Amino acid sequence: MRKLVIFASIVFINILFIKTYASHDEQDQGAGENGKPQKCIMVFGAHADDVDEIAGGTFAKYIASGYKGVYVCVTNNLAGCNLEKTPFFTGPRFTISDSPENYPVGGLETNQIRSEEARAAAAVYGAIPVFLDFCEPEIYLGRKVIIYGTEDFLNYNPPGRRQVNLATRYSEDVNLVYVLLKQYEPEIVITHTLGGEKLDHEGTAYMVYLAFKKAVNNNVPVGKLWMTVNGWLLDTPAQEKGRGKPDIHIDVRNYLKIKYEALNKHVSQNGGFGREYVSENETQPREVVEEFITVIDNTKLK
Repeated sequence: MRKLVIFASIVFINILFIKTYASHDEQDQGAGENGKPQKCIMVFGAHADDVDEIAGGTFAKYIASGYKGVYVCVTNNLAGCNLEKTPFFTGPRFTISDSPENYPVGGLETNQIRSEEARAAAAVYGAIPVFLDFCEPEIYLGRKVIIYGTEDFLNYNPPGRRQVNLATRYSEDVNLVYVLLKQYEPEIVITHTLGGEKLDHEGTAYMVYLAFKKAVNNNVPVGKLWMTVNGWLLDTPAQEKGRGKPDIHIDVRNYLKIKYEALNKHVSQNGGFGREYVSENETQPREVVEEFITVIDNTKLK
């Protein structure tokens, strides 16, 4: 009899757990009313700090107005972390060493560091962090850079999903983003430029583009896909012919404090000096106004 009672108790606890877990999933998914997108903004960044750099002010502004924010980091960040001093940035050093050199951190440690930085940044906005875990075109093994396709890369067999640029060719990888769009039904999706300035940026943009198109074609209530103005869109021919002209202009002057607080969480990238880092890099979003190009407007297709 005692065994029967214990067994019944275990079954009851399991049912209660399953019900609670299912309810949590249902709350996260939350179908939009009348087939319309939810008040949700999703920003897809190739790397851990790209969400903040390409749309941090816009992200903060929409979340402050009541939108759910989803902070998506597409790659697993196996490169791009340094000791002593951040790369490509002449600002203050952030360690006690006076070494004039940059020392790259190995891939697995970089993944851990940058993932924690991304979680901390997402928390500043009050957003949900999501990690898709695609590989980058290069990784660091100790202080040695290893390029995709080399024998060292194949022998190392880095953890994570497919290399992000190859992922655009396979439906199961595009479906990973599509499932996210189905789950959150966002009104606004922001990502990098198609044909952008970096391989992993353009791979991210194309994968999001393919998934967004699939969502539209399958009547998933998603709203608008915006992309940054970068890469070839900044070249003179594109600017002169109007191809690089943004149609979305978001005034973020009241949200810069949040944007830079989030950027400062990425110490491995900017040493905690996010504003100075952005100011020194001309390709970063301008202060006060963040600009985008509408690639797909599903609200006008119906």
